[in-house]
Amino acid sequence: MKEHQVVNIDDDTIKKIGLRLSEKPLNAETAIESRVFEYPHLDNVFIMESDIYGNAMPKDSCFLAFNGHHGLIGKQLSMEVLKNSSAEDIKNKVQHNNEG
Repeated sequence: MKEHQVVNIDDDTIKKIGLRLSEKPLNAETAIESRVFEYPHLDNVFIMESDIYGNAMPKDSCFLAFNGHHGLIGKQLSMEVLKNSSAEDIKNKVQHNNEG
């Protein structure tokens, strides 16, 4: 049976934000078809079409992943929030999640 490819992040969003496909294997092997993007200007911050366990994100959402105190962690974001967030907004989300 062929795997279903998850595509929640469209080309316009990729271009607008400046996302770059990552070659780092961050998500579970069950999510091979899901794309992982590096967020520009922030080291080790990623936007993923599945969570770190390989679960596909719901339509119109993505997963913000970053290194926490005990490894890779993250949170679900709506595509609308991603599109309207500056790099500073994303940095603040990462810092806030690392503090609490």
